[in-house]
Amino acid sequence: MDMKNKKLGFLGLGSMGMPMCYGLAKSGFTMVLPVYRRETDAAAGFSPAAPDAEAKSARIDEMLEQGAIGARSQVDLISQSDVILISMPTSRQVEGLMYAGDGILANIRPGSVVIDLTSADPVSTRKLSGELEQIGVDMLDAPVSGGNVGATNQTLAVMAGGKKEVYEKCRPILETIGQPEKVIYVGPSGAGDTMKCANNFLSACCMAATTEALMVTAKAGIDPHTAVQVIQGSGGRNDAAMYKYPNLVFPGKDMGMAVSLMLKDINLFIESAKSTAVPAFVANQVYQLWNIPVAEKDGDKDLVRFVEMYEQWCGVKLRGIDNKE
Repeated sequence: MDMKNKKLGFLGLGSMGMPMCYGLAKSGFTMVLPVYRRETDAAAGFSPAAPDAEAKSARIDEMLEQGAIGARSQVDLISQSDVILISMPTSRQVEGLMYAGDGILANIRPGSVVIDLTSADPVSTRKLSGELEQIGVDMLDAPVSGGNVGATNQTLAVMAGGKKEVYEKCRPILETIGQPEKVIYVGPSGAGDTMKCANNFLSACCMAATTEALMVTAKAGIDPHTAVQVIQGSGGRNDAAMYKYPNLVFPGKDMGMAVSLMLKDINLFIESAKSTAVPAFVANQVYQLWNIPVAEKDGDKDLVRFVEMYEQWCGVKLRGIDNKE
């Protein structure tokens, strides 16, 4: 089946959704855009693909000029799309899209497919997938990893859950959003979401542990660049040391994700651990640590707020040390 002959509706043109949607459009897919909420979408949720409201609006115009369809309402978008892609912050917003009077369950055509790119709750996903199946609609949970830089570059990792045959049918879409070798089918409905929260739990652990390690080594008189170089070639290497610190933290850049969303994913991992009777000693400790900036009302700030928190505690500067201006 040639997915480029299908209409792909996109709900959620935020900092992740917009670059993913734009990447699909420029790769030849026919997109159905929610132009009925254009002003709202253009005003927030920026990325390297659209760093401000003006650029975001220009991207929408570009897609429309090159063949994208502008939906007049949410019902219009849902009813004419063969595949509906969703990119929302949490399952709460996904459920809102599903159950509203102008939402997906009430207006989608049988035979359509829903691909939820949200880092969602596996329990909610399995429930929604079952309800969609009852009306002849298949659903994939396909959360992504790589931030809005990966979304812009179309190099995301995609972990897909659902029916294997639906995944195979939708692979051209997923392999356009992500880097093909990093697009992986992981199991039945909800498996993608479980894999994503497990991955983000590990990411949070590595970020916390690496930050603590760099604080200790800096206070011992070791240059942070040297410390990272050693970690990169030793048994403690991890993504925070290999990529985040040298490419984002030291140059003073953002990581492209809010602290509250990381905390949400750690909590989803803890809930998954509870449901499978797996002890979550480390996860519970890491949750409390990442909850500190949220408790201090900084949950909407970028993940670098976690580094800044340690900087304040320890009197050591790490963020922006490569910025000579």
